[in-house]
Amino acid sequence: MTKIFAIGVLGLAGLFGMAACSNGAAAAPPAAQPPASTTQTYSSQGVAQDIAGIAVGNGSLTALAGGDGQATSANCDPRTVSNPPDVSTPTSASCEITYADGSVWQQTVTITFDSQGHPVADSTNIGTELSQPTGS
Repeated sequence: MTKIFAIGVLGLAGLFGMAACSNGAAAAPPAAQPPASTTQTYSSQGVAQDIAGIAVGNGSLTALAGGDGQATSANCDPRTVSNPPDVSTPTSASCEITYADGSVWQQTVTITFDSQGHPVADSTNIGTELSQPTGS
């Protein structure tokens, strides 16, 4: 993919104009900057969506892979988004990830960015299996 996943940079800086969804579709930008009291919530939601998108390969990195195949969908909890001090600090969130075999895992996804804020690596912890693979 040639599309640069710059949304993560903006989300980490708290300057979201739009949020990327895990299915690759973009939401319409807000009409105005949210009030200061909701900026953190909005920013965390956007970052969670960005992490989910990166986890399934929407962006410059391939989908997360493991013994269960590649990640096919992810839903990350905005309440668990880490608050990095700058764009080159890794950020993470707790995510529910569905893999190609149908298994569902609760894992912490960590995204590492370069100094320009572009994602350069993603990883997960071992996590907890929520649902066994489908089929044989």
